[in-house]
Amino acid sequence: MARLPRLDQPGTWHHVMNRGIARRTVFEDVRDVRYFLSRLAYAVRAGRIEVHAFCLLTTHFHLLVRSPEGLLSRAIGEAVNDYVRWFNRGRRRDGSLFRGRFRSRAVESLEYRRQLVRYIDGNSVLAGLAPTPSLYPHGSARWYARRVGPPWLERRWVQSEVCTASGRSTYEPRDYATVFGEPPRPGLARVIEQRVELAGRGPDPLDDLVGAAPQRVLEWMRRKALLADGTSIDWPVCDAEDIAALVAVERDVRPTWRLQLSRVSSDGWQLIQVALLRELCGLSWSDIGARMTLSDEGASRCYRRHAQALDADADYASTTSRVAAEAVARCYGAPRATQRAIAIE
Repeated sequence: MARLPRLDQPGTWHHVMNRGIARRTVFEDVRDVRYFLSRLAYAVRAGRIEVHAFCLLTTHFHLLVRSPEGLLSRAIGEAVNDYVRWFNRGRRRDGSLFRGRFRSRAVESLEYRRQLVRYIDGNSVLAGLAPTPSLYPHGSARWYARRVGPPWLERRWVQSEVCTASGRSTYEPRDYATVFGEPPRPGLARVIEQRVELAGRGPDPLDDLVGAAPQRVLEWMRRKALLADGTSIDWPVCDAEDIAALVAVERDVRPTWRLQLSRVSSDGWQLIQVALLRELCGLSWSDIGARMTLSDEGASRCYRRHAQALDADADYASTTSRVAAEAVARCYGAPRATQRAIAIE
């Protein structure tokens, strides 16, 4: 199967990662880490990338970078290849070190970019390598907890986010942990990991949904239902486990909810779960069917009934949009403006 071209227009942000072949160790000591970072620094000095966040673990690495001139492949490819040659030469080995070409996903959503900083920082904590991101020596969180860092780490965007969230005009390192210090909850981490494995999807809907009122979410879902052709799937926004849990809670309150649609009686909760798994989780009909004990056609049929019910049943439309808004809020928490207001109070 042919490789899809990277989306790498000038100015594009990217989440970049790669893992050792067969999950082998790729950074065995501090010298390895320093040499890899020196290759990134070279690419920064050449003007090919900006590095905004990073975390190097024993078996893999994560980067949040911006590509000013659309030269991501050259910048990361050369850095990785230089590192592999250096690693092999020093250990008298040959062959592959990483599992293949590096993964990169364009980051179009501002909210998703913010969550990626937390995710990248949190990798060291989740791996049990440090109690907090700022105490891990091989990640950018260590430097954001200080006033000065390496010259190749582009700090301006992250620092502006911290200043905005804290309400300060100047950057205070102690504020970084308040804004970015907590790793994302497990459901959001699974969404990010799912996105890393995907390619070739359309615009990211996340900024339109985070913090949106149920009515706005309903308008988005109606547009999606109107345009749905059964083949296109959006980027995942929420975790499937969260959707199932929320629907289960709602079903406990109203166990029996039947919708009469054109002589066909349907389970309202089943339609909502199918629709949200499709639109918010980006699952295929077969994945939805496997989760809900439906055939592919059965899942697709439920979605068509959902689209019909959005227009025909006001109670269904209101409930669907409310549950969808709750799912987004559960995954991403309160909007940044709300967080700041709570802190001020």
